[in-house]
Amino acid sequence: MNEYKNLQIFIIKKFLFVILFVSVAEYGLLLLLRYKMLPLVLRGFFGDMDLKLLGVAGILYLFVVMFGMLLLQVINSLIPGEPASLIKNALESMNLRADSVLGGQKDILGSLNVWQELILFLVIFSAVIIILIPYIIGAVYFARAVIGRVRVIEEEDRKKQKEYEKKRNLMLSDIAHDLRTPITTVNGYAKALADGMVADDKKQEYLSAIQKKSKRLADLINLLFEYVKLDSEGFKLTTQDADICELVRECAAFVYQDIEDAGMELDIDIPEEEMIVSMDKIQMTRVITNLLNNAIKHSGTGSKIGVFVKKEEDKIRVSVADSGKRIDDDSARNIFIPFVVGDESRNTKGGTGLGLSIAKKVVDMHGFSIRLIQRPGLKRYIENPEYEKVFMITIDSSH
Repeated sequence: MNEYKNLQIFIIKKFLFVILFVSVAEYGLLLLLRYKMLPLVLRGFFGDMDLKLLGVAGILYLFVVMFGMLLLQVINSLIPGEPASLIKNALESMNLRADSVLGGQKDILGSLNVWQELILFLVIFSAVIIILIPYIIGAVYFARAVIGRVRVIEEEDRKKQKEYEKKRNLMLSDIAHDLRTPITTVNGYAKALADGMVADDKKQEYLSAIQKKSKRLADLINLLFEYVKLDSEGFKLTTQDADICELVRECAAFVYQDIEDAGMELDIDIPEEEMIVSMDKIQMTRVITNLLNNAIKHSGTGSKIGVFVKKEEDKIRVSVADSGKRIDDDSARNIFIPFVVGDESRNTKGGTGLGLSIAKKVVDMHGFSIRLIQRPGLKRYIENPEYEKVFMITIDSSH
């Protein structure tokens, strides 16, 4: 979208440049024609004359008169009589105007023979062509510049499309990988139970494993559904004014038991005052919950998870921090891209990166921003040295 906005600005700039070029060139050519070239020719026919009023319109008017005079000669020779008289009457009325253009000189029609008319016509015709040259140059330059710019944008779009297709194919491959593992486990355990190959004291263990893997499949499919839905053409946010502090509190309360069960500590610092923001409550709830679940999933037992809301001048910052291990630089740069969490992370902790990708999409759709900050850059925002990283959502107060 930005490319086409930039194209509009580019076209306006080139158009203004062409107008300036044509204006300057036309002014120079007009001075040259009016004071140098045309006086030399016209004085040969009409003597001294004042051409101060002879501008572009005057030259074009003389061209029409001279063309009409030649046309009259042709019609007179082919069809003498009434048609020629009508044209002559029309030309005589135009000729009065032509006299005024030439500074009140004697009658044009009565002062020139056929050859003089032809010569004068060619001279005026040449003047018209000279006048049109800046317009032609300007039009050609403008067209080439715009076409060149459009081709560059089209080439960039093609490259982006290829890159998108490459990432999509990679994502489909990763989806297949993440679905295949739990499906294979469920299928194997179910077959073992169905074939009576499992001892009675082991059946509950197998059933629990099937339940766990089935839940993993359901969670992954739900995430995929949400991710695809956000990309759908008809999807729109349902925004309303709501208190962001209350929403974050509700999200923290929702995952509190999960944090306790994981052997982690929850640290909350949310002001009691209202901070009203225009947002889609359902989608923003999903964002905060995804960030909290991500912190739970990728932080070990005994870790600390912090949830903070802070207002700074014209900005509201919503932060989800944790004391888990820092993310390596390569992964951190691509943290919001689906499945870019490394095969090792996906295999050991069941992560896909879809939760963070969904969070990024929703935040962007709201016009907010989200980023990952890790130590040592974290000191500016969070003083507690226990925290190693934070996902921070920044909201302009105008929202």
